[in-house]
Amino acid sequence: MSRNPILICAPSPALRSQLEAELAEVGYAVAAVSTAAEAVTCLRDAEIHLIVAEGLAVSGAMARLRSASAPQVPILVVAPAGDVEARIAFLEAGADDVIAAGFARGELEARIEALLIRAGRMKAGPSDQPAGQVVTFFSPKGGVGTTTLAVNTAVLLAAGQGASGGRAAQVLLVDLDLQFGQVATHMNLTPHFDLASLCADANALADADQASSYLTHHNSGVQVLAAPANPEADFAVTVDQLERAIGILRPRFDHVIVDCGSRLDPRTLWMLEQADTHIFVIFPEIAALRATSLMLAFLADTATLRARTHFVVNHLFPKELLKTRDVENLLRARPVAEVPYADVDMIRAVNEGVPLVASRPSSPASLAIGKIASTIVGIDTVTREVAPGKERRVSIFARR
Repeated sequence: MSRNPILICAPSPALRSQLEAELAEVGYAVAAVSTAAEAVTCLRDAEIHLIVAEGLAVSGAMARLRSASAPQVPILVVAPAGDVEARIAFLEAGADDVIAAGFARGELEARIEALLIRAGRMKAGPSDQPAGQVVTFFSPKGGVGTTTLAVNTAVLLAAGQGASGGRAAQVLLVDLDLQFGQVATHMNLTPHFDLASLCADANALADADQASSYLTHHNSGVQVLAAPANPEADFAVTVDQLERAIGILRPRFDHVIVDCGSRLDPRTLWMLEQADTHIFVIFPEIAALRATSLMLAFLADTATLRARTHFVVNHLFPKELLKTRDVENLLRARPVAEVPYADVDMIRAVNEGVPLVASRPSSPASLAIGKIASTIVGIDTVTREVAPGKERRVSIFARR
């Protein structure tokens, strides 16, 4: 195990002793203090690779810790168990990750390793850190535009992200809404194969070339792993099969965008646990926000999430039901993007099977979706037409 120096900042003697013992036992060099002021002094006097802090100690001191440490030093905050609002507040304040009190040692180790890898302080083995950033789009309330945002973000990433040497990014778009997924409809695709058929092929799950043959190519460059055409196929896909499918395909892509729909089942939970970034889509009304709050509480109690969480507000109707400040106050987090009302453009984009960022790249909605892509990888391509020169394919449902 690495000897990465870790600083523990915890007023609680019991938590401080627990963290010291568990981290020292697995080989980390550990320094422990009880106050944020002591932590600042330690950061200025010693090289520290990661900070583990009790929430009470850093509730008002995150900025001081950031200014005293190197920019790449991650901060893992231990938050009160069951307090979802506190977790969101710590992330909003600048924490890199949050773990609930009462954690298992394995969860603590996994989160620390993930943060050290992302900070470049630890090398991952090939099985520990597969290539391909996984980004999940999810909403506990259906019909809020999750698929639209996932599809358009994937197209933007494929068009504008130079993964290395200036080449376009390799993007896999997975439709995990296994009963009624509509990614193929949004992109005017007619897949010959889908996620269920891949999961049923044991040979393909062990061979990347065979697995890739189950993908459908979109003219934007995005590769699509479509949802089954038959809703009954949903019940045949197991968590183990999904894990093998993602595991065999992920190393071939720079980004794996997953439309998780609006249903929390074991496969969705597994996918959320694997993600590097969560995009939670919100409709600005009380019922949707309450559903989001319940979802976050449920995930806090049942899943081990390591990803950064971001919220996107999608304005589906011209009249706002809640103001943005109301959403921020209720979630205690600032949305990374607000997609403005664009009913006609959105409907036409779906009916024609041409993503909005390709058909109207300079529209306000496309620019807002570009902020989501920028949040993921820092691209700046939203004003450039996607796939220039490509003929627009119009479906039988298009308006004349």
